[in-house]
Amino acid sequence: MKYNINLFGNNFDCELDIQDDNLTIALNQENQKALKSYLSRVLLKYTEFIDAEKDSLELMISKAIQVEKSMGGRMSEPKLKLPYEFAPEVKEKLIECADLQDTSATQLLIRLIDQKYQEVMNND
Repeated sequence: MKYNINLFGNNFDCELDIQDDNLTIALNQENQKALKSYLSRVLLKYTEFIDAEKDSLELMISKAIQVEKSMGGRMSEPKLKLPYEFAPEVKEKLIECADLQDTSATQLLIRLIDQKYQEVMNND
């Protein structure tokens, strides 16, 4: 079953699978890369330097869990004000899409740029 899950303050699409009363949650490769990219930005706000190139996703998730347990809440991405201008109808669509995904327009843009970057860099 497809489901949208909130991990460390950001939403990701995942696949829920139940077999013999055991639940597993799986993120596809693209979402795993997006999660790693997201955590590399967010963890900088809460912990020591994170090296996304060297640190494994498992290590980053472990650090994120420790941070959230110690702060008693959810982490949040540092707020960035991107210098962009869009036509009003594009901006409305961006805001509408962000609202549907329960995120900010800036975070949605960052995620879209990250996805496109990964796509371009993996096609070399």
